[in-house]
Amino acid sequence: MTKKYERSNDPRLGPGSLWTATPIPALKTLTYADEKQARDVLGALILHSGNDTPYVFPSVETIARFSSVGRNNIKKSIDILVNYGFIKVTKIPKGKVCRNQYEILKACFHYSEFNEVAQRFIVPKGVCGACGALTSGHEWIASEGLVNNVPVRIPYHFNCGGRIKKLTKSQSQEFKKSRESGEVPSDY
Repeated sequence: MTKKYERSNDPRLGPGSLWTATPIPALKTLTYADEKQARDVLGALILHSGNDTPYVFPSVETIARFSSVGRNNIKKSIDILVNYGFIKVTKIPKGKVCRNQYEILKACFHYSEFNEVAQRFIVPKGVCGACGALTSGHEWIASEGLVNNVPVRIPYHFNCGGRIKKLTKSQSQEFKKSRESGEVPSDY
């Protein structure tokens, strides 16, 4: 069953205002993966989305105008977005020609929905002490408490309840490089 898209109840948006949800996880991942043209094409597709459907129908010329990506690189960028699992492309016959229908998938908005290709570019922020899983911050829940009358926030893993050990920036970058190359770092 597909979820019905709802209008925003944000009080800052008055009647006649235009808004769209921004797929921050997908945009960050494409930036980390150095796929900037694909990121810009995804942004152009998002600009054409409405609040009642995940489907958009912009032409290649429209995508080129809104993304500042050349016509020759749009096909490559679309293929990258499909490979990362962020969009799905369907050919719709219209007269003698076919038109592309782009479906913006849920994975754009949720790290937990990423496929194997996109997961390689999530930058880990910590490691679970119980199960050893790398986490990137969206799998944590912080518990607040007092240690020696000093308020502290201790992150715990959603999946197993283990305590998260935060990684340093250099450790995080080492894990990111190893994940991209398919290796596993020896220590952390």
